[in-house]
Amino acid sequence: MKTTVFLCAALGLALLAGGCGPTREQNQMGRAMYARIDRDADYNASARFLQKYCAARDKDYVMWGMDYASLCLMGGNYDAAKAELLKVHADITKAEDKTKETVAAIANESAKIFKGEPFERAMVCCYLGLLHYMDEDYNNGRIFFAQGDMADATTEDDMKDFRNDFGLAHYWLGRSFLRLNQPDNARVAFQKASVHVPRKGEESETASLRKAQARERERRIPLEKKCFQNATSAKPPVVGAADLSNCCLEAELPSALPAGPPASPALPAAGAAESPVLLAAQNAQQFFSVDFQKEVNLILVIETGVGPIKYLIGENGFMDAIRRGGYSERKLMVYLDGQKAGPAQPLLDMFHQADTRGTSEKDRAQIAKGVSQSVLRRMPYVGSVAALWNVRADHRFWHLIPGEVHVYAAKVRPGRYSVTLQCLDSNGALLPRYRVTRYHVPVREGQENVYLLHTYPEADNAVPIDPKANQDARVNYGAFILMYQHQR
Repeated sequence: MKTTVFLCAALGLALLAGGCGPTREQNQMGRAMYARIDRDADYNASARFLQKYCAARDKDYVMWGMDYASLCLMGGNYDAAKAELLKVHADITKAEDKTKETVAAIANESAKIFKGEPFERAMVCCYLGLLHYMDEDYNNGRIFFAQGDMADATTEDDMKDFRNDFGLAHYWLGRSFLRLNQPDNARVAFQKASVHVPRKGEESETASLRKAQARERERRIPLEKKCFQNATSAKPPVVGAADLSNCCLEAELPSALPAGPPASPALPAAGAAESPVLLAAQNAQQFFSVDFQKEVNLILVIETGVGPIKYLIGENGFMDAIRRGGYSERKLMVYLDGQKAGPAQPLLDMFHQADTRGTSEKDRAQIAKGVSQSVLRRMPYVGSVAALWNVRADHRFWHLIPGEVHVYAAKVRPGRYSVTLQCLDSNGALLPRYRVTRYHVPVREGQENVYLLHTYPEADNAVPIDPKANQDARVNYGAFILMYQHQR
């Protein structure tokens, strides 16, 4: 995350040093690409901005269509998202351009029609399956969820242990089978969704993350205390200021939230109301059981963080690599009307999917091109010509795909509720600035109620640390994305 921020800031400063500020295009692109972690995002305006890129229907269409659909989903415009994703899916499965494919095979890989990485294609299918499921079209939902699982099923022998491990697709495939009165198939799907095979380096990565987040927590607590002290001792005091230094562990989270700050609708005080949850899973085994899933009437699909970032490596960028996007939220606790309702179940780690794709035929071809160019550049007579050979890999990617997807499922008493998401880091420590609340969420009697939510910093915070920093990050990221795309 620090690397990305530094790079974006450097690019922004370079533009300003060149004698001009950010253009309107850069501002709009920044707002669109930063939307997943923007506390003041305008999803509809950003979606309208990306429409011109989608309308071009060029070799980059699938990439822009994915981003446009993400903005529509975050903004609640499900019909527009569904329509665009159907076109994206059609291009992924049918669109061809033999000339571009030939050029990409011998030169710049980005010349071909972009169809996404396997995990990106799988997520397109999962979104389509979910949107059909929410429309009670369970059979078509089942078809798309099954396609999502197949899209991510690597055929590479070096990653055979990770075939058919797209947990989100398996979970919703199980839900679809239940709706289609096929409990035995549902049981198989839920069992597959419950399996997690650790990838190489995962244990050390997790240990490093926990150490880093523990250090960050120790650094953050006194700063939050000082911030609150300054806000309340100011003349006049800052209205709506809250003490955000409480970074308690998951086991210490209260059974009921205290009253909210003056600037937001008040939540019930601790013990003020009975929990509306009639049945919640006590562990992962129960969560993935058919008997429990049959009883569920409220499902929250919660997206956290930003997805994997693709970049170029090697001499002249002949290979692509993928790294995890930077984000803090790793666990979630759900509250309904201020009463603890239980944790959300992690179902999908997008970087895990990206990192277990294996070495494909495409990768082997890029290695061959890169090595060939490197050898030729060092030979007499042909070296200067070989230097002009563009062997860059394809570094296009889905900018707005989430980092992780968690699901909360329970049987809840019908009514309207305030849904609060309390985010925790990898150590299970509370992240007070990542609390997200959605008000008047209906749980209708006799129906299955499915909602798509996402977390982002400062969502419930009436007084953010530095609003200007949010705008600067947008501008810099917009400049970064535009420059990044023009490098192709």
